[in-house]
Amino acid sequence: MIRFVPNIITIIRILLVGVFCSMFASGRHKAALVVYLTASISDVVDGWIARRFHCISNIGKLLDPLADKLLNISALLCIFTAKQRPVYLMILLLVAVKELLMIAGGILLFKNSVVVFSDWAGKLATAGFTAGSFLTMLSLIYPKIEPWNTALLLVATGLSYFALIHYWVRFSVGSCSRRKKARREGSRAEA
Repeated sequence: MIRFVPNIITIIRILLVGVFCSMFASGRHKAALVVYLTASISDVVDGWIARRFHCISNIGKLLDPLADKLLNISALLCIFTAKQRPVYLMILLLVAVKELLMIAGGILLFKNSVVVFSDWAGKLATAGFTAGSFLTMLSLIYPKIEPWNTALLLVATGLSYFALIHYWVRFSVGSCSRRKKARREGSRAEA
């Protein structure tokens, strides 16, 4: 039974995205912040359970980053609608383009039986977005936070593009190298 728990937590996190957006849109920023933090903490919890009890699954490898992406893009969209500043629109658009590139690359690699999953680079970018989004939403309540939250979101955006390049090298280029090596070893075995 424990092997399903991480995926159940991830699905709950995806559902919390809707709750977060609804609360934020209705002006209940403190409640939205609590939901956002709950969803973010659930990401850590489901990952810990999956590793601790050896119940990592391919569906979890796909759903977990999807939940992170939905939560972060939703938070950025809510932040832009609340703040109406060009820097937040720029961050939102840069992140949306990066995520579309990740999805397209993931689909292409999946067709070649390669499952792209999150590692330290993606987790670092996600942590940056979580902290930056949290501070930015907090700045709606405490405006003195303002310059630091924007800087953190810009750094997180840079980290997300670093993660994109990292994944491309790791999964695409690495996958090609492994296939070539397997072909070479296969031709040696035949000889």
